This record gives sequence, C-alpha cells and structure tokens, in this order.
Amino acid sequence: VRSRRQRQMCIRDSLMIGNLKDLSSSIDWDSSKKISIEDYKKLSIKSHPQKGDIVFARYASIGTTCYIDTDRDFLVSYACLTIHPSDLIIGKFLSYYLKSSSFAEDVLRRTNSNTQGNVGKDSLVNATIVLPSIIEQTQIVNFLDAKCSDIYAMLSKTRSSIEEYKKLKQAVITQAVTKGVRGEREMKDSGVEWISEIPANWTVKRGKQLFSETNERSETGSEELLTVSHITGVTPRTQKNVNMFMSESLVDYKICHKGDLAANTMWMWQGAIGVSKYHGVISPSYNTYRQKSNDYNLEYLDYLLRIRPLIDAYTIHSTGITLSRLRLYPDSFLSLYFIVPPITEQKEIADYLDAKCAEIDKLIAKKEQLVKELENYKKSLIYEVVTGKREV
Repeated sequence: VRSRRQRQMCIRDSLMIGNLKDLSSSIDWDSSKKISIEDYKKLSIKSHPQKGDIVFARYASIGTTCYIDTDRDFLVSYACLTIHPSDLIIGKFLSYYLKSSSFAEDVLRRTNSNTQGNVGKDSLVNATIVLPSIIEQTQIVNFLDAKCSDIYAMLSKTRSSIEEYKKLKQAVITQAVTKGVRGEREMKDSGVEWISEIPANWTVKRGKQLFSETNERSETGSEELLTVSHITGVTPRTQKNVNMFMSESLVDYKICHKGDLAANTMWMWQGAIGVSKYHGVISPSYNTYRQKSNDYNLEYLDYLLRIRPLIDAYTIHSTGITLSRLRLYPDSFLSLYFIVPPITEQKEIADYLDAKCAEIDKLIAKKEQLVKELENYKKSLIYEVVTGKREV
C-alpha cells in the first residue's frame, strides 16, 4: 500500500481556463484536475509547459494569461495555448504584453467568429508586438511587477471587505428572521433541528401544513421564463447574464404565479429557492409550491428560505451520492419544519431587513466599484507601459 506522500507523487495537475487567475497572474492549483503520472507521461509528449512559459486562454475567457514561475510538472487543456518566449523577449514582458488591450484587440480581430470565440496559434503568430530592447523590457517588468503588486494587494483587501459585508448581511438576515427585531424577549426551545431557540410567541409548523406542491403547465409557452438563484431568488431570465442552453419552446414548463415558491431541485443544497414576484414559467425539473393558508408575509418568507441554517437542513435531507448531485424532492422539502412568527411581526422583520440590507448593499456596491476602477487602472497602466506611451 502506497503512503500518502507516494500517492501525491503519482499525480499531476491538468489546468483548465478556470484555474488561471488573470488579475494576479497566478494559478489555482487546488482546484486543478488531477491526472495519473502514467497519463501525464503520455500527454506531456505533445505539450509540456515549463518555467518561463506563458499559458494563454484560447477561448471562453480569451486572453487570460499566466506566467509560469514554477518548476512544477503540469499540463494544460486544449482550451489553453502554451507560449514559449524566444531569446528576443523576456517571458514576463511578453506576459504583460499579452494582457494589454492593444494586443487583445489585435488578436480578437483574428478570432474565429463561431458561437464561442477561438484563438488559434496563427492568430498569435501573426499578431504584431512592439519590441523594446532587453534592457528596456527588464525595466518595464520591474516597474509593472512593483505597481501591479500594489494593485493586487488593494484588490485583495477590497475583495475581502466585500466578502465580510456579505457575511454580515447574511448574519443580520439570519438573526432577524429567527429571533425577531424586538430586542430582548422570552425565548423557548424550538424543537427544530436547524435552530435552537425562538421567541416564545412564535410557532413551528411542518412544510406540508404550510405549503402544497403545484404542477400547473404552460399550454402556449408564452409566459416569461424565470430563473431561480441562491443569491437573487426568483428573477426573470432576461435580467440575468445567462449563456446556458435555452429550449426552443416553453410549452409544458411549470407555471409559477406571483407569491409561489420556486425551487431549483438540483441546487437546493446551495439555497436556490425563493418567493416569486413574477408570473411566468420555470424549468419542468424544478418544483413550485404554494401557501395553503397565507401563514407568511411574502417578503419575510423570501428572506427565511435562504438563511444558512435552513440551507443546511435542505442539504441534510437531500438525496444523492455527491454534493453536486444532491436533490431535494418535494416529499423531503414538505417534511421540514419551519418557524412561523405572528404575521404582523413578520412584516416588521421584512421592513427592517429591507432597510438594513439596502445599507449593506450600498457599501458592497462602493467596494465593487473600487474593484472595477482598480482593474481598469491596471489594464490601462499595462497598456501604456508595454506600448511605450508611458516611460518608466
């Protein structure tokens, strides 16, 4: 039996486009596909990236570029091109040049215009590069390394701040929908697996007491197509930047009325459920539910359905071999227990969260705008320096 170290020595990384972190010119090794040493030996005959080479995304995220500064053995997928710099150009300078907007525009003009852009080797070979002397290249690389390092640090700090605000938002929502917003009060044991205590005047009901599954189908396919996300809940597809396959006809899709619950059965373990504000249709593989007795304020219910403790309960009650294959079917969803505050208090909670979340969202938006500005500044800086428009 091989030791853990021996087993680790018998695998190699195979990189996909998603493993390339363009902004920091780094590689996400943790999420890379692992292959056996035997497969590596067979495949590396054709392509074997080495230290000093550059990995360039040829389609999807066209132009995503990473400079290889490691002796680690790995392969890249067909979606990436491996570029080996000649003696006339420093690898890091070339990597920066490939990131410049002028080069990107030049290459994109030569890109195959099919459903998914595809940069071939000829597009890169025939691209024009303004080539300074080796001494100037070295000066440019040193300058950009220092400047970009500062930018990456600011980006990392800003992104961390965004994540902290998002966590704060979820904590505020969870606290409000499970404890209320009336301050200190008498509490009681909920008797529910996903939450310990709730206010004494709140009740607990099983899903089948609160909701019933609906299965109304579209006869014309003329209704608006809705999507279900763990982040935004139920929204029209037209409001989402979705490139996934769409059926030619929406006939026999499930109808979702305003106030209905729409659940993406395949992604409930991430919290893909919400209360619809729209009349439309959802995928036939999704599920729709309707309140039986209007126990819930719709805004409160929408907040409740996507809190982390309840999402964890969805996961526990789902069936499937692996996380990505988990499914929460109607019987399991309706068997869950839900907390039910008095309807007047639900509105208080929803109003409070609308205001509080709006405040946090504004802070997040400011940070996200800063990220965009920093990214644009980095791109502009690289372009000006590698094309000689700015001296270093």
